[in-house]
Amino acid sequence: MLSVLALTSFLAAAQPGLARVPPPARLSALGLPAELTENRLQALLQSFVDTGYGVRFRRLGDESDFDHGHVLLDAATGAPLAILYHTQELAGATPGGERLLGPDGRNWIQWLDGRVENARRYERGSYPRSGDWDWFVARQLPRLRARGTITDRMLDPVQLGASAERSVQWTFTRRSCAGAIAATGVLRVLLPDRTPVCLALSVQ
Repeated sequence: MLSVLALTSFLAAAQPGLARVPPPARLSALGLPAELTENRLQALLQSFVDTGYGVRFRRLGDESDFDHGHVLLDAATGAPLAILYHTQELAGATPGGERLLGPDGRNWIQWLDGRVENARRYERGSYPRSGDWDWFVARQLPRLRARGTITDRMLDPVQLGASAERSVQWTFTRRSCAGAIAATGVLRVLLPDRTPVCLALSVQ
């Protein structure tokens, strides 16, 4: 009996119009959960691009516009909960980087089924009391709010469906598609006009 991959390869050879489907590559070596394969991340990012290009951002893979997301994880289980995207976070500080959106439109939660919501809906109403949290509220929170950025620490984990959460930032940097399609750690996303964009992955 043919395996799914072998069957897909056979069909692709028999039908030139059918794209070859690469085997799922795990990114756990980069610190991402095993559930988030390259194929899964590519599908999620493609869904975000399909609905957000020209609305939430305009230069995919460009640091000044849209080049990263934060995978939100359940701190107890390590299971992925959602992705927090920051769009146009640095656009105002870059020559020619005029922002499309005000601060209320640059922070997005994408659930693993592809749904996207404004992250402000999940912002904390209050913060825990401790030396670390008191320092965050006094020193970092005002700067983040002035910049219009919502970080993972500003989200309410209970609303996200976890008792506590942590995050891993993954960055997708635009690169030439020449020879990049078969490379590990490279996503290929199509813009609405069907222009392909290749994005090299890294994790911080």
